[in-house]
Amino acid sequence: GIHPHDAATVKEDDFAQLHQWAAHPKVVAVGEIGLDYYRNLSPRDLQREAFLRQIALARKVAKPIIIHDRDAHGEIMDILRQEFYDVPGGVMHCYSGSAEMAAEIVKMGLYISIAGPVTFANNRKLGEVVEQIELGRLLIETDAPYLTPEPHRGKRNESAFVRFVAEKIAEIKKISVEEVASVTSANTRRLFGLD
Repeated sequence: GIHPHDAATVKEDDFAQLHQWAAHPKVVAVGEIGLDYYRNLSPRDLQREAFLRQIALARKVAKPIIIHDRDAHGEIMDILRQEFYDVPGGVMHCYSGSAEMAAEIVKMGLYISIAGPVTFANNRKLGEVVEQIELGRLLIETDAPYLTPEPHRGKRNESAFVRFVAEKIAEIKKISVEEVASVTSANTRRLFGLD
């Protein structure tokens, strides 16, 4: 997929190439696509256009989408309400929205992916999301090299640190880390057709 940061540099030929790649049987999703209004490295109108075109592409090639949403919650939701039909699933990558928004996302058939910020002491909002959303709709990730979880916050993130995300989810839900790992792994396989 074309990340929102790159939307300004995309040419029509790039979309044609993306379609060819997305249609390949070894490709499991279209992403990371969406909107990033924090850095605004590409104009918002070009981000929206790229996002809409890639949702349509995912629909056409029957692949789920991986959604990037940074400081664009309202617009992401408006687009999903209108455009997320006949797309075989998706995930809100590195989720940072409210529990109410998460509930609506899950009703649409998307998963919520939880990363390192869930371990931050000052992030009660994400803890509420984990508490309220059923484990069967959660994925876990690192977003390495960014968003390093506690106890390594401030250092470069790495894949091995995903265990701290799983441990925090287990603590919040009062279940075992093994159950978190098992269910979120199964969710990942189901979403991406890896069963």
